[in-house]
Amino acid sequence: MPPAPAPTLAERLAAAPTDILSVADIVSVTGLSEATVRRLTKLPDWPDAGTPGANGEQRFPRDACATWMKDNQAARIDVSELPGDDDDRVTMAEISNRTGIKRNSLSAYPSLYKNSRRPFPAADSLGTRRWGDVKVWLSERAGRSGPRGTVEPSAPVEAPAAVPVVEVLTTAAIEKLTGKGKEAVKSLVRRPEIAELSSGKVGRARVWPAEALLPALWELGYLPKSGPLNDDQRAVLVDLGYLPATGKPTAEQNARLRECGYDPNGTVEHRVWLAGPLRSVTELAAYYKVTVSAITHRLGRAEDAADPDRPVPPPIDTEDGKRYDPKVFDTFWNRPATTRSK
Repeated sequence: MPPAPAPTLAERLAAAPTDILSVADIVSVTGLSEATVRRLTKLPDWPDAGTPGANGEQRFPRDACATWMKDNQAARIDVSELPGDDDDRVTMAEISNRTGIKRNSLSAYPSLYKNSRRPFPAADSLGTRRWGDVKVWLSERAGRSGPRGTVEPSAPVEAPAAVPVVEVLTTAAIEKLTGKGKEAVKSLVRRPEIAELSSGKVGRARVWPAEALLPALWELGYLPKSGPLNDDQRAVLVDLGYLPATGKPTAEQNARLRECGYDPNGTVEHRVWLAGPLRSVTELAAYYKVTVSAITHRLGRAEDAADPDRPVPPPIDTEDGKRYDPKVFDTFWNRPATTRSK
């Protein structure tokens, strides 16, 4: 007889010996890492915590956790029973209808499996996918010894590669990252280049895959491309696993941040710029890829605000006109916001 399939994470949680589970309990019964479990507990639709434990740690209802895991892990599907022709062009909604996979879970697959050896089939310009390609992908996931959402008891080291984690950002997280208030963030997420990155809703909260949205926020100038991050920004990036809770980032974390557009020490070119000669407003605008008016307007607003924590870089009179020390100006330009605009 063929060996029995490995128990899914949902089955492992359902078999936990106690009705209430701490993070440590979930780690123990699933084989997932503590960092992964903590990220899961911060997702918008993760079950609400019950009464805290003796040391104040969060504890969650076992059955609710098992149900969540069952709903959000990639299911084993018999593709031979799925309807439709292989050449059908299908939307995510149609895939959900044909497979029974929850729409919210399905929307996360493209970003979750982007760097996988078997990425989720790519969509065309209309957002549709070839049904036969989707069926092949589902069949391969179901046929693997470690499909997403399962853990082989004999090989717990494989668990991190099978993590059902959706690294997403909500509008509340975007507020923390950008330093903007609710109304400003509402306007931001309506921008076409931001709105199109959303993977849908989790419960009533619209979400964006972190690996798609973070680079966009850095590219648009909502996050500093070098230098320090403020406490809110660090907290969000720690929750997402892009930064450690303490100590220095790992090489992998640094690589991910650089891919997003951030380097705490700046690039070689940036360091050369900072050590260079005094710069005119026109040169500053060209370097930061903004208009001259954007430079002058920000300087003017900072002068009017007279914020002692955000000093305005003083212009330096030269024979060629007013110039700015590039290092002093960069500190001003990239300084993380400490208060939120409404």
